Amino acid sequence: FSEEVEMLKGLQHPNIVRFFDSWKSGPRGQKCTVMVTELMTSGTLKTYVRRFRPMKLKLLQRWSIQILKGLHFLHSRSPPILHRDLKCDNI
Repeated sequence: FSEEVEMLKGLQHPNIVRFFDSWKSGPRGQKCTVMVTELMTSGTLKTYVRRFRPMKLKLLQRWSIQILKGLHFLHSRSPPILHRDLKCDNI
């Protein structure tokens, strides 16, 4: 887990949410992981799509390009980083 945390801290790309730190917190035997990331106040893609239907094609194209740029950045790392849970709830 600590290797993943250090790897995430090192990722810097305009289309990737920044990851700052994480630690274990709570009483013995009931510890949970606390993760500190960049604050994203706009909500998820899923929420946006539900609120503002139909979406304009230009906006959809621009967002698709941004998502693909972020994925390309992750996949271009050595070794490649795979998201494994890409969905509208996580964008």
